[in-house]
Amino acid sequence: MNKILVTIYVIFLDNQYDVLIPINITVKDALELIQNSIVELSSKAYVVNPNALLYDESGKIINTHNIVKFSGLKNGSKVILM
Repeated sequence: MNKILVTIYVIFLDNQYDVLIPINITVKDALELIQNSIVELSSKAYVVNPNALLYDESGKIINTHNIVKFSGLKNGSKVILM
């Protein structure tokens, strides 16, 4: 499988979105893809933040330099976008 389905909770919108992300890119690149997807899914209510970070369910920052498949993210993961 080349992609995983991740649920992204967006605090600024108080909403969550399911996004497919490729596993062979960096988390930084995935974050850009996620934000662009959320802009579209939210009818442009979300504005891309160049300083945004992803947090896992325990509140730890997901390292943006890791490749997605080595970041701890997996199919069904729930993360927070801030």
